[in-house]
Order: sequence, then structure tokens, then C-alpha cells
Amino acid sequence: MKCSFAKMSTKGTFEAVWPYGTDIYGRFLYLEQGSERVLIAAFDFNATFPREADRWRREVAARTGIPEKSIWYHEIQIHAAPCHEQIAGEAMDRLIDKSVETVLDMISRAEECEVFAAECDMGTEYSFNREQYIEGLGGVTVWRGMKFDETGRPYTQDPDIMLLRGYKPNLPIFDKPIYFDNNVDQMAYMFMFKNMKGETIGTVSRFAAHPDVGVLFEHSENPERSKEYHYDYDWTGYLADDMAEIYGGIGMYINGPCADLATKKDCSPGHGTYEASANECKRLAKSIGSRIREVFDKKATKLNPDEVFKTETFEIVMPMKEDIPDNYADMPKCWDRFNELQKEFEAAVAENRNPYEVKRIIDDLWRAGHINHMCRGAKYGFTDEELKTHKVTVYVSALRFCGYLFVGVPGESLVDMTLWLRSRFTGTKTIPVDQCGGYYNYVATPRSMVLGGYTYWSSWIAQDAIPKFKRDLAPKLDEFMK
Repeated sequence: MKCSFAKMSTKGTFEAVWPYGTDIYGRFLYLEQGSERVLIAAFDFNATFPREADRWRREVAARTGIPEKSIWYHEIQIHAAPCHEQIAGEAMDRLIDKSVETVLDMISRAEECEVFAAECDMGTEYSFNREQYIEGLGGVTVWRGMKFDETGRPYTQDPDIMLLRGYKPNLPIFDKPIYFDNNVDQMAYMFMFKNMKGETIGTVSRFAAHPDVGVLFEHSENPERSKEYHYDYDWTGYLADDMAEIYGGIGMYINGPCADLATKKDCSPGHGTYEASANECKRLAKSIGSRIREVFDKKATKLNPDEVFKTETFEIVMPMKEDIPDNYADMPKCWDRFNELQKEFEAAVAENRNPYEVKRIIDDLWRAGHINHMCRGAKYGFTDEELKTHKVTVYVSALRFCGYLFVGVPGESLVDMTLWLRSRFTGTKTIPVDQCGGYYNYVATPRSMVLGGYTYWSSWIAQDAIPKFKRDLAPKLDEFMK
């Protein structure tokens, strides 16, 4: 087996609208064995249009000779990073050109390697599930502002951080801590690639938690917070660079399904500046990275490169939720619905209606305001055909490597996706990876559709889409595993 790594600055590909706190990178891993070749690209981006991510894959494949089915476009989903139109059109042209140059160099210098790996159960020390059901109210989502008790359990009694549009439910349950203790993806992994001289070529780390720490000031008390924006590769970028500094070579990070998973970040007063946010990123990178390194240094095992090495990309059709308009001409009706719901919300609060009823209005209000954002427009968003048929084809990438199965899923997936993939393919070390193939918004499960909260109103898929996705994907992966 041969491999190479690269760390590519994306400066100059997009027009910067903020100052740089750190550079924004694309990090690449190229693997080659026999006739099989694989490229995994992990960008410090927020949200690339799927059509533009597909174009990147097609062009890189055509100009490097790596099969398109074997190329991953993965985003870390960093919030202090460029997104959408900023990395589309001519910016994507420049990104493709620079990526092709980088990948061709990687192919030319790929060298025989040995691979070492360790798996680390992180427990609930570093992340928590930011969705919870509150009796008498419904499902809520928190982004930041949580507190942690002496055992590290996250809790809050503050409705202001639950995305309730200022509504304060008069419910006894708020008289004591409400714990957010649903499932997380506890597993972290680290892979180290060494050349035949014993030198580290690169490392790949994987965990599952949102890299939204570089913008802690967004919801702070700082009245000047809008001036604090800087590009920052968040804790995942600091972690990758820490790995490189400690072990040598190039550090790379890939993120697991994390739509409902947040790091246990410190949002206490005083974090209302970019500098404070960056320092919190560094603290988390050191804390999470130290734990991964501790386990790797003690328990790393040498992998067998003669294990099956193969890749494939599968197409899955996902149904669209019925409230998405079937053409762009009807999109303004969503704002009409938003204005109607705003009045209904104000009346419901004034009339002191049942909190559960008020919460459903809040969810529908948020959702009406998000539909245009999810569709993004005819140039880069859903195509006319996708809106007309209410069906969208997404892509799932699979890689078998040294006894592991890597599965790259679309959108911001919930921990449900991780748990299903690992349980479905028992006997196989399965590593789910999120946000592959461009940004598809949140991928809501039937449960999150019923409960409400951020995942509900930030998802374009139908309520039965995830069960259908699993039914369609399972036999494809079964065949792939033969």
C-alpha cells in the first residue's frame, strides 16, 4: 500500500469577507494499492452546494485519473468558514485547479507505508447531545450556554437558549435543572501512516462533535460581536495541527455525524471576542487530542494492508417533505406563511395558551422562515426537476481499508446514523463520516420530526426519508462487504 498526505491553503480561491484568524485548509489523504486508488478530501468549509461538490469530484477525477466513485468531498462543517456562494462558481473553479495541482503532486510522491490505529471510547466527557424532550413543551435544541454539574452532565433551566423566539414557558419543570443526556457518538479513532523508514507521513483523527466554537461570540453579551468575525479552522483544525507537531507529517481530521452533538464548550461570560473563542478552540483541541493520543500511544496496533481494499459510491433517492414548494415561483408563499405564523405566535403568547401548542407554532414559524434558505435558489440549490418530483438523489461513499468500513453520509446527520451503521454491520469496525458530497442541511429522523426543534425546521426531507434511506442503503453495503 502507498499513501501521501497534503495540506492545502484555500486562500485565493474565495473572496475573503472577514480577516483571517487562521488559514482555511483542504487536507487530503491519497491511498493506492494495486489498481485501486482513493482520495479523501476534508475541507475547513461550512456548506458547499451539492452541485458544486459534485463538480469538484468530477473535475478532480477527470484530471487526475482517480475514479470519481473513489473521491470523497468532506466538509468539517466549521462555522467560522466560507460557505454557499462564497465557494461556488469561479471560486470553485479556482479550488478545483488548486486541488488538482495538489493531488497530482500527491500521486507522484506516494510511498509505501505501514498503518497503525487505535480506537478510543471518549464516553461523555467531551461532547453532549444538544436535543432534549421537555415534558409539557416538546423537543428543544440548544447551541451554547449550557452548564455542567460536578460530574460533567450538561443541564440548563434557561429557555432563552432553546430557540423559542423569546417565549418563556410557565412550566414547573423549569424550576430545576433539565439535563441533556441523550446518546452521543463516543468513539474516536486515530490512524498513523509511516513510511518504510519509520517516519510519520500523516495522521487521521476522527470524533463526532460540532466545530462551532470559533464563533462563541455570536450569542454573547458583547454588543460589538458582529465585528469579531475571523476565519478560524476551529478545534478540529487546531487538533490536526497539534497531531502534526507531535508526531510529524501532516495532521488530518474527519468528523462523524454531529448534527445533534456539541462539544462541552465554555460559554461563560467573557467569551464575547474572537480571541476568547480561539482560545476555547485550542483548549478543546488539547483536551480531546490528549485523550486520543494517550490511547494511541498505549494501544496502537499495526494494521494489515492485505485486508480488502475497495471503494464505491452509492446513489440513494430521498423524498422531500410535502411543505417544500414544487417550484421557485411559489417560494414567496413561504414568507406569507411566516408572517401568518408570527401573528399566531404573538396571539398564542398573549392568550397564555398551552405551552405545547405555543411550541408547535414556534417550530412551524422557524420552519417557514427556513424553507427558502434550504432551497437556496435555482442556480445552485435544488433543481427544477427535484422540486417538481420532490425527490433528491444523494450519494453515500464507502471505503474498506485495513479491516475498517468508512461510510460517508450526506447532510448533517444525527447520532442515530452512527448507531444504526455500527449496529447494522456488526463484526465490522464501522466509522461513519458526516457531511460528504456537499451540504444537504439537517437529516431529520421521524422522531425529530415529531418532537420539533432545530433539526425539524432545518430539514427538507420527508418524515419517512431516513427509514427509506436505511432500507435502500443496507443491501448495497451488504453487497459491498462480500
